[in-house]
Amino acid sequence: MALEYCENGDLSQMLDEYSLFDEKVAKFLIAELILGIKCLHSKGILFRDLKPENILVDSMGHIRLADFGLAKQGKEGQDIKAQSFCGSPAYLAPEMLKKEGVTKSGDVYQIGVVLYEMLVSIPPYYNDNVKILY
Repeated sequence: MALEYCENGDLSQMLDEYSLFDEKVAKFLIAELILGIKCLHSKGILFRDLKPENILVDSMGHIRLADFGLAKQGKEGQDIKAQSFCGSPAYLAPEMLKKEGVTKSGDVYQIGVVLYEMLVSIPPYYNDNVKILY
Protein backbone atom coordinates (compact mmCIF):
# COMPACT_ATOMS: atom_id res chain seq x y z
CA MET A 1 0.00 0.00 0.00
CA ALA A 2 1.33 3.43 -0.88
CA LEU A 3 0.07 6.81 0.30
CA GLU A 4 0.85 10.31 -0.83
CA TYR A 5 3.54 12.15 1.09
CA CYS A 6 2.22 13.61 4.35
CA GLU A 7 4.55 16.49 5.08
CA ASN A 8 3.25 17.10 8.61
CA GLY A 9 4.44 13.65 9.67
CA ASP A 10 2.36 11.70 12.12
CA LEU A 11 0.16 12.73 15.01
CA SER A 12 2.81 11.60 17.48
CA GLN A 13 5.29 14.12 16.10
CA MET A 14 2.66 16.86 16.34
CA LEU A 15 1.93 15.89 19.95
CA ASP A 16 5.66 16.11 20.71
CA GLU A 17 5.77 19.58 19.17
CA TYR A 18 2.56 21.06 20.62
CA SER A 19 2.05 18.86 23.71
CA LEU A 20 -1.68 19.71 23.82
CA PHE A 21 -4.06 20.42 20.98
CA ASP A 22 -6.64 23.15 20.96
CA GLU A 23 -10.08 21.64 21.45
CA LYS A 24 -11.19 22.70 17.94
CA VAL A 25 -8.17 21.02 16.34
CA ALA A 26 -8.68 17.85 18.37
CA LYS A 27 -12.37 17.84 17.43
CA PHE A 28 -11.55 18.16 13.71
CA LEU A 29 -8.91 15.41 13.77
CA ILE A 30 -11.02 13.01 15.81
CA ALA A 31 -14.01 13.57 13.49
CA GLU A 32 -11.85 12.58 10.51
CA LEU A 33 -10.54 9.59 12.45
CA ILE A 34 -14.07 8.45 13.29
CA LEU A 35 -15.06 8.68 9.62
CA GLY A 36 -12.00 6.68 8.58
CA ILE A 37 -12.61 3.92 11.11
CA LYS A 38 -16.32 3.89 10.23
CA CYS A 39 -15.36 3.32 6.58
CA LEU A 40 -13.03 0.45 7.52
CA HIS A 41 -15.68 -1.14 9.74
CA SER A 42 -18.26 -0.96 6.93
CA LYS A 43 -15.85 -3.03 4.83
CA GLY A 44 -15.37 -5.61 7.59
CA ILE A 45 -11.92 -4.38 8.65
CA LEU A 46 -10.69 -3.97 12.23
CA PHE A 47 -7.68 -1.65 12.45
CA ARG A 48 -6.52 -2.87 15.90
CA ASP A 49 -3.44 -0.63 16.20
CA LEU A 50 -4.80 2.88 16.38
CA LYS A 51 -2.22 5.20 17.95
CA PRO A 52 -0.76 8.61 17.06
CA GLU A 53 2.20 7.04 15.22
CA ASN A 54 -0.22 5.42 12.76
CA ILE A 55 -2.13 8.61 11.98
CA LEU A 56 -0.41 10.68 9.28
CA VAL A 57 -1.23 14.36 8.70
CA ASP A 58 -1.05 15.86 5.21
CA SER A 59 -0.17 19.44 4.21
CA MET A 60 -3.82 20.52 4.56
CA GLY A 61 -4.18 19.05 8.06
CA HIS A 62 -6.21 16.01 6.99
CA ILE A 63 -5.36 12.57 8.33
CA ARG A 64 -4.44 9.29 6.70
CA LEU A 65 -4.33 5.95 8.48
CA ALA A 66 -1.09 4.04 8.07
CA ASP A 67 0.35 0.67 9.10
CA PHE A 68 -2.34 -1.92 8.48
CA GLY A 69 0.00 -4.68 9.66
CA LEU A 70 -2.28 -5.70 12.55
CA ALA A 71 -5.58 -5.11 10.72
CA LYS A 72 -8.00 -8.00 10.47
CA GLN A 73 -10.42 -8.36 7.58
CA GLY A 74 -13.67 -10.25 7.59
CA LYS A 75 -16.54 -10.19 5.15
CA GLU A 76 -18.01 -6.83 4.23
CA GLY A 77 -20.98 -5.95 6.43
CA GLN A 78 -20.24 -8.81 8.84
CA ASP A 79 -19.03 -8.29 12.40
CA ILE A 80 -15.78 -10.05 13.18
CA LYS A 81 -13.97 -10.87 16.39
CA ALA A 82 -10.18 -11.02 16.40
CA GLN A 83 -8.63 -13.29 19.02
CA SER A 84 -4.91 -12.56 18.65
CA PHE A 85 -3.26 -10.40 21.31
CA CYS A 86 -1.62 -7.45 19.58
CA GLY A 87 -1.27 -3.69 19.61
CA SER A 88 0.54 -1.00 21.53
CA PRO A 89 0.30 -1.37 25.32
CA ALA A 90 -1.02 2.11 26.21
CA TYR A 91 -3.78 1.84 23.57
CA LEU A 92 -5.08 -1.68 24.16
CA ALA A 93 -8.79 -2.07 24.72
CA PRO A 94 -9.87 -3.77 27.97
CA GLU A 95 -11.24 -6.79 26.10
CA MET A 96 -7.81 -7.30 24.53
CA LEU A 97 -6.16 -7.29 27.95
CA LYS A 98 -8.77 -9.76 29.21
CA LYS A 99 -8.06 -11.94 26.15
CA GLU A 100 -11.76 -11.95 25.23
CA GLY A 101 -11.19 -11.07 21.58
CA VAL A 102 -11.69 -7.68 19.98
CA THR A 103 -14.51 -6.37 17.80
CA LYS A 104 -15.21 -2.91 16.40
CA SER A 105 -15.47 -1.69 19.98
CA GLY A 106 -11.69 -2.10 20.33
CA ASP A 107 -11.11 0.47 17.57
CA VAL A 108 -13.69 2.78 19.15
CA TYR A 109 -11.87 2.52 22.49
CA GLN A 110 -8.59 3.42 20.78
CA ILE A 111 -10.23 6.49 19.19
CA GLY A 112 -11.10 7.62 22.72
CA VAL A 113 -7.52 7.07 23.89
CA VAL A 114 -6.16 9.13 20.98
CA LEU A 115 -8.61 11.96 21.73
CA TYR A 116 -7.67 11.88 25.41
CA GLU A 117 -3.98 12.09 24.52
CA MET A 118 -4.59 15.07 22.21
CA LEU A 119 -6.32 16.95 25.04
CA VAL A 120 -4.21 15.84 28.03
CA SER A 121 -0.85 14.95 26.38
CA ILE A 122 -0.63 11.40 27.75
CA PRO A 123 -2.80 8.29 27.29
CA PRO A 124 -5.34 7.75 30.10
CA TYR A 125 -3.67 4.66 31.54
CA TYR A 126 0.05 5.12 31.07
CA ASN A 127 3.04 3.73 32.92
CA ASP A 128 6.59 2.99 31.70
CA ASN A 129 6.31 -0.42 33.37
CA VAL A 130 4.16 -2.55 31.06
CA LYS A 131 3.12 -4.93 33.87
CA ILE A 132 1.76 -2.00 35.90
CA LEU A 133 0.19 -0.52 32.76
CA TYR A 134 -1.69 -3.76 32.06
